[in-house]
Amino acid sequence: MNTNLKISNVTKIYPGCVANDNVSLEFNSGKIYALLGENGAGKSTLVKILSGVIKPNEGEIFLNKNILKLNSPLDAKKNDIGMVFQHFNLFETLSVFENLIIDSDETKEVLREKIDSIMKKYNFLINLDVPVLNLSAGQKQKVEIIRCLIRNPKVLIMDEPTSVLTEQETSELFLSLKKFSEEGILIIYITHKLKEVMQLCDEVAVMRKGKLVSVSEIKSENIESLAKKMVGQNLKTIKKKKLEKSADQLIKITNLNFISEDPFETNLNNINFSVNRGECLGIAGISGNGQSELFQILSGEIISDKSSIEFNKNYIGDLNPQERRDYLMAFSPEDRLEQAAIPQMKIFENVALNNFKSSNFFNNGLINESKIKEHAKKIISDFNVNTDNIELKSQFLSGGNLQKLIIGRELITSPDLLICFNPTWGLDVGAINYIHETLIKINEQNKSIILISTDTDELLKLSDKISVIHKGKLSKIMSAEEVTSEKLGVLMGGGEID
Repeated sequence: MNTNLKISNVTKIYPGCVANDNVSLEFNSGKIYALLGENGAGKSTLVKILSGVIKPNEGEIFLNKNILKLNSPLDAKKNDIGMVFQHFNLFETLSVFENLIIDSDETKEVLREKIDSIMKKYNFLINLDVPVLNLSAGQKQKVEIIRCLIRNPKVLIMDEPTSVLTEQETSELFLSLKKFSEEGILIIYITHKLKEVMQLCDEVAVMRKGKLVSVSEIKSENIESLAKKMVGQNLKTIKKKKLEKSADQLIKITNLNFISEDPFETNLNNINFSVNRGECLGIAGISGNGQSELFQILSGEIISDKSSIEFNKNYIGDLNPQERRDYLMAFSPEDRLEQAAIPQMKIFENVALNNFKSSNFFNNGLINESKIKEHAKKIISDFNVNTDNIELKSQFLSGGNLQKLIIGRELITSPDLLICFNPTWGLDVGAINYIHETLIKINEQNKSIILISTDTDELLKLSDKISVIHKGKLSKIMSAEEVTSEKLGVLMGGGEID
């Protein structure tokens, strides 16, 4: 049976913001549709309306000409609309089967039989009786997909589904989605990765500032044309120049080990690497393989042996983050809302959080607020943060603007080394372009970067050297020119390459 989903004149208004402005769209089964837009364009709001999370102020949703009343996610499920969110909604300590039975009305026997049938049909190799924490990111995503397929959905919405997947897992996902589409499931695919849209989708809808600006067939588009539609202008081509590299070693990590008492953390085993001035070392890996622990040790959140980290000829393994900042190190953590900024604080207050000694934010123990505000205005100007209100609470900045503020706060003090972890996570194409351009400029100034990222394209674009972390172990250091995304994918999955 063919499925038709129609969005008619949908408007959603928040105080001071029209998130969806009279949006009308129509989808039919047999095709995979991409929904694109910058952060704040309105696509997330639209998807939340379709999945019953929020209600529109105006407009209607039709499924096969029947008007839908979606007052909750349960209503969406009852109307055969399934959604796989970017962040998995799974209980890590429960088994796969226990996770799947939580919101099911069927008996264990019937449900297990249905799950076994789904896994056999789509070649999903998952042990239903192991705890979810033992699964790879790709397997966890398949559990989320199975949860939707159990209800025989007519519509399946995928939100940034490849953000934690290897190249091979992404290819497997695409094969599954194409098979779902061939069997009549209507698929709406949300991503910031334009290359994926070109590979997978049949049609693409682009939103900008709450409005629908374009609906087209993929065969009439390319990456550049889609990027232009998303941001409203041509983007600069960002490419790293080949520069003569310094032999001056800036940071050296020697025999770094970490044993955690927390079963949900990853132990690190004999980590060794070095970075010279002007270099970018990229560290690839699937989320959960020790990246977070490595970042915390490099930034001083976790203290290691003094001699395990040598920075600018000083042993700093036993120093805390502030002491390392005094040596001109800077840090951009993965979670900008939880680790890098305090959303309820104003922009200028967040600017003061890294507090280098050279900042002069304090006079005789008193806060120099005017100095901090002056500093904040310079960051906003120099790093293209889209606001002129330093009194604005940080929670009201878009993800891209908050990330620019955080990186600007770190870089305005001219550190010798920036350590960043997924710096463009969840950002739109315009913000990603800006961050990448900024990171390249750092290397051009003979300053160094350690870039920990789950985005292989980002690593290949920005890195001079690349390594892969898998289960707390680091692969050999490779020249970025000799590495492909396919090779990285093999290493990220625990394989070996010649």
